Amino acid sequence: MSTEEISTVYGREEFKRVDVGAVMREGHPDISDGDHLIVDLVARKRETAGRPLTVMDVGSGSGVLSELIAQRLPDCRVIANEIAPNPARQARERLAAHPRAEVFTESFTDWKEPLDVIVSWGSHHHLPHSHLQHVRDLLEEGGVLILGDEFCPEYCTEDDAIRLKNAEVIELGGGHLLASREEIEEYRRSGTVPEWSRILEDRRRRTLWNWYKFVIDYAIERDRWQVAIAEMQITKDDMVTSFEEEHKLSPLIVEHELSVNGFEQAAKHVIGDRPAELQSFFVYEFVPGALPVGADGDR
Repeated sequence: MSTEEISTVYGREEFKRVDVGAVMREGHPDISDGDHLIVDLVARKRETAGRPLTVMDVGSGSGVLSELIAQRLPDCRVIANEIAPNPARQARERLAAHPRAEVFTESFTDWKEPLDVIVSWGSHHHLPHSHLQHVRDLLEEGGVLILGDEFCPEYCTEDDAIRLKNAEVIELGGGHLLASREEIEEYRRSGTVPEWSRILEDRRRRTLWNWYKFVIDYAIERDRWQVAIAEMQITKDDMVTSFEEEHKLSPLIVEHELSVNGFEQAAKHVIGDRPAELQSFFVYEFVPGALPVGADGDR
C-alpha cells in the first residue's frame, strides 16, 4: 500500500480492520508468486554481496513481504515502510518476532539512511513518481531497486513505443501521459491535453476493464467476496482518469519512466502464464545509472 495518505479503497471504513495484505494473497492472482520471486531476488543479492543487507519494503502494507524477507534472511535489517495506522500496526505485530526487522511509519522521503535494496511491491502506481529521485539518493553503491507491480496490461502500440523511446520526460497531467517538456508546460499553462495522450488514456481504460473483470471473476470463483468487492471499488478509482492515486500504467511506460529518471534495467521477470491482455504482474531489477542529458532530478 502507499506510504502517502490517499483516498484509495483501503482508507474506507469497511477495510479499516481488515488485513488487506493477507486477504489479497488469498483471492488475487499472482501476488503470492511475486512475493516468492522478490524474496529470492533479495536472497541472491545477499549472497552476491557476502554481507548482511539493509532492505526497505516501501509501502509495505501489513508487512507480509517484509516478514518473508526477514524469515529468509534473519541477518539482514528489514524496514517495513507504511504510514497508514492499521496496516502499520499489523506489520509491527508480524515483525515482532524478528529482532532485525522494524516498521518506519513516516513518509518514504523522510528516510535518510543508505539502503542496499529498496523493494516497491504494488506501490509504484500509488506513489508520487517524484520518489524515484529519493530512491537514487538512498541506494548504496551496488544497490538495487526491485520494482514489482500490478501494471495495466500492455496497451502501447509500436508507434507509442517509438514516441516513448524519444521522450525526455514522463509525467502525468490530470491522469494523461505527457512525454515532452512542451506538453507539460502547455498543460500547466492552459490545461491542454495532446490528442495522442487522450487516445492512449482511452486505450488504457479499455485494457484495464478487461483485466479487472478477470481479477474479480478470479476472486468470486474462489469465494473471496471481500477481494471481489475491493477490486470493484479499485476498478472505479482506476477508471477515473484524474484520480492519480490509483492509476496503473503499462510496463513499457514505467520502463521509460525509470529510464528518464536515470535507472538502468538489470532484469525483467514476468509472473503468470497468460495472454498479453491478461498479463499484469512484472518484477523489475533497476540499478542507478547516469541521468539523461538535461534531466534536472526534480521529478
